[in-house]
Amino acid sequence: MVKRSKKSKSKRVPLKKKYKIEKKVKEYNKKKSKEAKKVQLSGKRKVEKDPGIPNDWPFKEQELKALEARRERAIQELEQKKADRKERKVTI
Repeated sequence: MVKRSKKSKSKRVPLKKKYKIEKKVKEYNKKKSKEAKKVQLSGKRKVEKDPGIPNDWPFKEQELKALEARRERAIQELEQKKADRKERKVTI
């Protein structure tokens, strides 16, 4: 059986090895960040624009008016909620 030294092994490393390790770590981190960017870019989906109502649609005017009315109602509801929140905040 081989006798082992009771002293701890020295932490000294040749500079060639040290720089080689640093280079590998840097390379690995660069590769990981590149992959993360790819995943992030591919994860986003482009929002398609609504083509709207075609001109040859028989009831285009009515549809546009109904759409505008819905938008107005939604805006009014948001304003109402905002006012309610302000009112509650003032009373508290």
